[in-house]
Amino acid sequence: MSKGNKTEVKKILGLIGIYIVIYVVCTAIFIALFHTPVLANMKVLMYRGIGLLILTGILSAIVMGIVRKFWKFVTVRDIIMVFVIFCCVNMVLFTLIPVTVERSVSVFMLSYMDENSEKTFTKEDIGEVFTAKYVNDYGAFDKRFDEQLVTGTIVDNGDGTYTITDEGRFIVTMFRGVSTMFNTDQRLVYPNEN
Repeated sequence: MSKGNKTEVKKILGLIGIYIVIYVVCTAIFIALFHTPVLANMKVLMYRGIGLLILTGILSAIVMGIVRKFWKFVTVRDIIMVFVIFCCVNMVLFTLIPVTVERSVSVFMLSYMDENSEKTFTKEDIGEVFTAKYVNDYGAFDKRFDEQLVTGTIVDNGDGTYTITDEGRFIVTMFRGVSTMFNTDQRLVYPNEN
């Protein structure tokens, strides 16, 4: 390998190392921000996560910009790429893991059984605990209902009734398309037909 090729390989490996360090550090900051008051007024976890992700994504780009001042082989493309990679990978991980945990019946059921592992349960026992704790005590329905008001998918008519908005209909249409595409349980997107 020629001296020029060795230099290029070193630059590429250095750049990969920089990407990894920035990604890991900014991911740690992203996670830590959930334990701070930053954007805590956003009660919908998904929206707060997106906001924090954008903030830390911008931080990752700024850090790469600072690195560029010292290592001229870092380009504007690298600044954009670190932002895009950081946001895309963490968005997938965020929606796949924490958002699922927050909304998951399975997580609640298994966690409850783990905390009470000295007991055995019937299916009906778990169903009763789920309804009593998850739905009633923890306000799972109220929380999801309020999320729909906040996001504008339903509107309060002022007389104790609610109506789905055009945004809500659009989202339902998207959900139905995804449900059909991936052959998921159609009862969830067509509750009156099943």
